[in-house]
Amino acid sequence: MNPNDEKNSPKFSSSSLMEYEASAIGGGGSGSSDVPVPMECLQMSPVPPFLSKTFDLVDDPSLNPIISWSSNGGSFVVWDPLEFARIILPRHFKHNNFSSFVRQLNTYF
Repeated sequence: MNPNDEKNSPKFSSSSLMEYEASAIGGGGSGSSDVPVPMECLQMSPVPPFLSKTFDLVDDPSLNPIISWSSNGGSFVVWDPLEFARIILPRHFKHNNFSSFVRQLNTYF
């Protein structure tokens, strides 16, 4: 098994929590400013609606009992998948299927 696969896969625990690692887009490590960037890359694509909606949900403090950032801020956790599917998904994603949400999330890993 590739260690990177394990890092990017959902982490399950006995309490049915789901945790996803946040991925850095575009690098930002040391020395990255020395790398030439093609002109085409300077015009960034818009953020997909699924990702911006998910970010807004995770970042909303009123939803912390259901979904929030992990303690280190590098991932998010769905603390209550049943409530997430019952309340949050229909309001923001027009469905209530938690598995579909996870499947769509996995397309970005």
